[in-house]
Amino acid sequence: MIEDHIARLPLFHGLAASALRRIASVCELRRFHKGQTLFQEGRRAEVIWLIQWGWVYLVKRTQATPVTIYTVTPEDGLCGFSAVVGSGVYFASAVAATETTAICIPKVEFTRLLTTHPPFAHTVLAVYHTRMCHLAEAISLAAAPVERRLAYTLLRLKTSFGHTIPVTHRELSRMAGTRWETSIRRLSAMRRKGWLTASRGKVTLLIPEKLRALIRNGSA
Repeated sequence: MIEDHIARLPLFHGLAASALRRIASVCELRRFHKGQTLFQEGRRAEVIWLIQWGWVYLVKRTQATPVTIYTVTPEDGLCGFSAVVGSGVYFASAVAATETTAICIPKVEFTRLLTTHPPFAHTVLAVYHTRMCHLAEAISLAAAPVERRLAYTLLRLKTSFGHTIPVTHRELSRMAGTRWETSIRRLSAMRRKGWLTASRGKVTLLIPEKLRALIRNGSA
């Protein structure tokens, strides 16, 4: 039942059973294959998306090639908040980076929750505060060495997936904003130091403290 899916999302943990039932009655559970689009930049924003499983790239059009500006994971799974605030159109496109399960909530119902359940509104604000912090960190590391950008990306994914992260080298390089070949070389160096292991489609962090020290000090 979709109500069970919603109840498991941290965003709704404070809501009463009656409120959960009402939300479930208007929601839709959708599944996307890797590479499929959830919504497109510039289109009218009519629903809010909640990422239950997998992660999603937010992609912005440029004059050259599309740029991934953020990666939404289940940790901060809200997508498409433009449906409630702003211009009313999606400011970026959302593309499934992995096999993804998402729940869409109509704009009207999500807005009602924000106005009638202050604790829910507070939780939504906390989610976007965390996202702004992630964005600020990413911007501050934009000119940093590749090792530090990879370390930051891995630690962020760890908050959603634990020590073993289901990510390929190519996906990780895209999230860290670096070339695939460069990403492989830097990860191999970390593996030789015993900080992590990497196999097809996953990375396991063995000593995450070393990655934190690399971000903080530039060395570990």
